Amino acid sequence: MRKYLIGMLLAFVLPPAAAQETQEAQEMIYQSTMLGVMGQAAIYDTYITPSNYAGTNFGLFHEQMRMTKLNERSIAAQHLFNLNLAVDDVQSMAMLEYGFGLHHRFEPINGFQFFLGGQAHGMIGGVYNLRNASNNPATIKLHFDLGLSGIAAYQLEVKKQPVKLRYQATIPALGLFWAPEFGESLFEISLHKYPIVFASVHNYLSMRNVLSVEVPFKFATVRLSYVNWMYETRIHDTETRIHTNTLFFGLSKYFTVQPGRRFKQFME
Repeated sequence: MRKYLIGMLLAFVLPPAAAQETQEAQEMIYQSTMLGVMGQAAIYDTYITPSNYAGTNFGLFHEQMRMTKLNERSIAAQHLFNLNLAVDDVQSMAMLEYGFGLHHRFEPINGFQFFLGGQAHGMIGGVYNLRNASNNPATIKLHFDLGLSGIAAYQLEVKKQPVKLRYQATIPALGLFWAPEFGESLFEISLHKYPIVFASVHNYLSMRNVLSVEVPFKFATVRLSYVNWMYETRIHDTETRIHTNTLFFGLSKYFTVQPGRRFKQFME
């Protein structure tokens, strides 16, 4: 196995270590951290105001993925952390998300690697309107849901340089989310039961698309990702739409745990 020098991005990003394909190899974990360096967000939330706002979007995206012992090591476990921030002259938004998924790894087809599985996802955050003088200058976003997730990966060579392409889509199906009545203030909410409602396609639609390119260099593997997030809720005469498009840039790596064990890394 070739070893690369250890670097750091935001205290926990290290450069990659490439592993040779051997019968007796070490178990590997894939890890990637990226910063959202360029993006746009469109926000519409009638709980605060019936106006549309568009602003700059940026954030932090961290992913960890490894093959597990499940089903003869054909199941990959994925952890996703995402901090999404949007600002303009009137409104600001902050969303912190965590997702845990289990994906079945299928046998490669003509160089393409496919994964399909499910994801448990939680989100907490809110939208704040700087110019809203009413009782509702802000709204809370609190979600937990279960959904589907799929990954497609392909590696090619460009002038003898390996380039890895990957696409992942996640779509929630069932869950719970915070949904106060239209115009209901936080004080009024505190006087009775908290407004947690059942979520499904009839009142909650969301999808995240992540298209990534990874290129290994001498001391690091660079990852460039385009992330598209579409989030909509409609309940209690309140409608929310948040659409973001963000370009992320960062580093990825493989690192070794439990030396001496047989493994399949999640992407060849």
